[in-house]
Amino acid sequence: MIWDAGIGDRLGVARLQPTARALVWLTFSLALACESGGAPGGFEDDLGADSDALPPDLPQAECDPRRSGDCEAGQKCSHVTDTPFGPTNRCVELLGEGVAGDSCERVGDSDTCANHHLCWATDPDGLDGVCISFCSPGLACGGSGEVCSVATGGLLSLCLTKCDPFFQDCAEGWGCYADDYGVWTCDKDQSGDAGAHGDACACINCCNPGLTCVPGALVDAEGCGVEGAAGCCTEICDLDDEAPPEMVCPTEAERCRAFYDAGAVLMGYERVGLCEL
Repeated sequence: MIWDAGIGDRLGVARLQPTARALVWLTFSLALACESGGAPGGFEDDLGADSDALPPDLPQAECDPRRSGDCEAGQKCSHVTDTPFGPTNRCVELLGEGVAGDSCERVGDSDTCANHHLCWATDPDGLDGVCISFCSPGLACGGSGEVCSVATGGLLSLCLTKCDPFFQDCAEGWGCYADDYGVWTCDKDQSGDAGAHGDACACINCCNPGLTCVPGALVDAEGCGVEGAAGCCTEICDLDDEAPPEMVCPTEAERCRAFYDAGAVLMGYERVGLCEL
């Protein structure tokens, strides 16, 4: 199988993590930070007006959840998103024994899943999640129909169910979404009351099943684009659709454009396209 390592950069988005907070585009976050001007008591206050110093280094992962032995007894390595500078992997207290498919809940930075597992797809209160296993060090999965889905710059690698973006063959309340490397897996639909074509979005799974989140400038809808939402939902389309090109997508201005770059197509997904300007 071949996949495009630049798919995540093209979409510019990340999956919504298992906490209530979404990981928004890095560029979008930086834009907001620039507009804020810095909070009192922050890094800026330690610098003189003419200082050329750089901000502190972003947190480095202290462990790898795919390996054993990185953490002390009574701990496990987990993916943590509620940190001041973004997601990372670190050792947390081992609180449960839940394995893949078991129900779970998040407890602070930890959860009730066993070692090498993460409580995924929780509600905003950290409840009603499901234990998902991390991939092996070789990015392999042992479950039937599972594939290793890698996101967040390689920090997060989970064994999720492989799916078809056309059939949307995932459990109720879940949708088929692509990860940073263009691999399609089932993940919880986090769109809430939004998620339709042209709705603003801040993560790949913040759109209804059958749609995905792309830069707003690529979507023909009011409120999207340079002066609107940084990201908007658009429909997944079939490159082999026999309808006239102007009839395939929700608006006549959009066209069904290939999801993968030429020569970097995931086998079996050659027909996948996105409705874009």
